[in-house]
Amino acid sequence: MQYRFLLILIISWFASLQPLWAENNRYRVEILVLTHLDHTENPIEIRNLEDFSSALDFLQPIEEDAEEDTEKEAAEDAATLADEAGPAQAPAGTEEPLFEDQTASAQAPEELLAEALNAVVPVQEMGPEMQDAWRRLRLSGPFRPLQYLAWEQGSNPPFPTLRVHDGEAVLIDDPWAAQRLVEELASPPDMVAGENVNGTPAGLDADETETTLPDPVVYYRLDGTASLSRSRFLHLAFAIEWREPKFDLNPAPTAALPAAAVNPEALPVEPRPSGFLMHRLEQSRPVRSGRMEYFDGPVLGVLAWITDITDSINPAPAD
Repeated sequence: MQYRFLLILIISWFASLQPLWAENNRYRVEILVLTHLDHTENPIEIRNLEDFSSALDFLQPIEEDAEEDTEKEAAEDAATLADEAGPAQAPAGTEEPLFEDQTASAQAPEELLAEALNAVVPVQEMGPEMQDAWRRLRLSGPFRPLQYLAWEQGSNPPFPTLRVHDGEAVLIDDPWAAQRLVEELASPPDMVAGENVNGTPAGLDADETETTLPDPVVYYRLDGTASLSRSRFLHLAFAIEWREPKFDLNPAPTAALPAAAVNPEALPVEPRPSGFLMHRLEQSRPVRSGRMEYFDGPVLGVLAWITDITDSINPAPAD
């Protein structure tokens, strides 16, 4: 809700730039992934899963401190837009222009407005149409709702690709697990968070730097992408998978940890799946706003409701 408020604030500030509204639309996209309980399709057996982590992920939990910092930065950016968008005036007593490129500076407000109209923001509240669809699916016999996702976006490229996933991980691929364990065992057990007098993190010497290892790659049971694009018509595309891990009865021995990690109980080794049973829904077709769209497959399906919200954020023309 706060993202939407800041977006309206930015757009309202540039209300005088009316010609841009003729070529910019804004949409709210809501999707609901469901499954057919009585399907008879056999799954495909695969060894390697597709990694969808490059897509924009609004379903990934955000730490509370990080979320507060993001909202604070967004508020500060919105508060300074007025100063940035105002007419540039040269300082008194000089003939030097404030901007070297006057043409670029004159176009800056339009560029800012275009970026605001095309911004991608998450939507937390489920619309009435999707609320009714979720309730009906929960009460139905052959269907079950799996995951809901909603966002707002503009009608001009680059078009975002959103990640759609549930919260159950079927595989966590962490090539740096052993190194993480070594660093954890090397840290003093009574080390507390904070800084030393010299400004370095607690537990580190002045000549040491804190290393940040890449995050593990998480593969979810329900995982995939969704994207809305517009050329002559609106197009909605999905590539979503439903995975179930498969385990061997006699798994191969796991690789030994480095010699520094000598505590066998410090890192419990979970069995790694030998493969996965997968069902996939991959479709792309034209859609229209203001009506329920259904993408159907033997196992997975998607309900989509797109709303054109251009008028709701279009500031009234000045008299």
